[in-house]
Amino acid sequence: MTRLAGKYELIRLLGRGGMAEVWEAVAHGESGFRRRVAVKRIAPERAADAQLAGLFVDEARVSSALHHPNVVSVVDFGLDDGVAFQVMELVDGVDAGRLASQAAGPGLPVPLALGIAARVGRALHAAHTATDERGAPLQVVHRDVSPQNVLLSRRGEVKLSDFGIARWQHRTEPTLAGVARGKPSYMAPEQATKGDLDGRADVFSLGCTLHVLITRTSPLGDENALVDLLAGVPLELSPALPPAVGALVARAVQRDRNARFSTALAFAEACEAVVEALAPGYPFEATLSAMVAACAPPPAAPPIAGPPRVPAMRRRVWPLAVVAAALAAGLVGLALSLSRPPQVQAPADDLVFAPLDADRTAVVTRPVAVAPEVSPAPAPMPVTPKPPAPAAPQPPRAPPRTGVIAVGGERFLRAEVFVDGRSVGFAPQQLEVSVGLHPVELVLPGGERVGPRVLAVGAQHTEVSPLRWVE
Repeated sequence: MTRLAGKYELIRLLGRGGMAEVWEAVAHGESGFRRRVAVKRIAPERAADAQLAGLFVDEARVSSALHHPNVVSVVDFGLDDGVAFQVMELVDGVDAGRLASQAAGPGLPVPLALGIAARVGRALHAAHTATDERGAPLQVVHRDVSPQNVLLSRRGEVKLSDFGIARWQHRTEPTLAGVARGKPSYMAPEQATKGDLDGRADVFSLGCTLHVLITRTSPLGDENALVDLLAGVPLELSPALPPAVGALVARAVQRDRNARFSTALAFAEACEAVVEALAPGYPFEATLSAMVAACAPPPAAPPIAGPPRVPAMRRRVWPLAVVAAALAAGLVGLALSLSRPPQVQAPADDLVFAPLDADRTAVVTRPVAVAPEVSPAPAPMPVTPKPPAPAAPQPPRAPPRTGVIAVGGERFLRAEVFVDGRSVGFAPQQLEVSVGLHPVELVLPGGERVGPRVLAVGAQHTEVSPLRWVE
């Protein structure tokens, strides 16, 4: 097992992205202290990326400044062979996206989804109103609220995670110019167009998240939905939403942020009011716990420190007992061989297999009497067992073969994007394409064509650090 900084023993990989990987681990301390934790570390292939290291440190700093029961807490930060890692509380369960995708119906039960959204809203309000040691506002905006970043535990807990691209007052690694960070299906219009952000951008994303939890689709799922929204066309919501929930989501995803809920707390309280109207007394924790237990993989077995220690007295006594038993068996066998006629081994059909215990099997042969004038059958020739075939070597893990292109900026707003001669929607866009050369052409709303420009996309171009064409 790998240990980080000599203290954190990695048990199993929980997830991997373009920036980092998350492991279940055990923290070891003095006097046999042990605690299950989650360890997030920069992916080995990105360890030399100085900008990514800055983002990673910033994430640890902002997360450690947030203290709320619905926010995943960061308990330690360190370096191992020069690679940064974070130690977080372990949320034993699944993310909300996985739970919704595996639900029996079209999505989660409406009261359950509303309860999840309400708790995330309260977590966001804690982040939006957080202050530093001197009491100055941190002005945190998460910018990546989505079902995948909402963790649900077997105990019915809801935890908001991944502040890796959060914007906040004291960030040391600035946002790259011209890049809108976040997931397009949850991104507020002002975030997609790189405008000024505040907590209402997260309210928009949370409204899309609630829509996904109930219907498995985002109102921004269609590639043209954001373009229409920027043009003043309201997002189309699923008719499967109950009217009260539809009104709540519609307000959260307004184009004008002044028309949305003014705070994430107001959104949370509205969700709670709808639950009380639709299903008063709904058993949220019990329902969530049961659904997570049915969906989540079994927890990993804790590492074994070593074989159980045998008391000193038993270690001294049992070899003598074995020797004595062997001598006694030998004397008995000699006496029997002198007092009975010769025997031959029974044929294979007469073998009886008698279990001794869970790990061994005794082979008992039934003796067959033979007349004295018949010679004993010759002993069978020993059969040499064939050695096991060597295990086939495992091929090395193939490197990522896709990269990410970001196309946007004020000039390209609502421009149609063509990649390899095929229309892929309208800017702003963030596209995943195969590694290699790709001609990209833009057709502006007035008909002007820009390009084509051949972009060389590599595996190093990720959602965090895409290949950008922004004007």
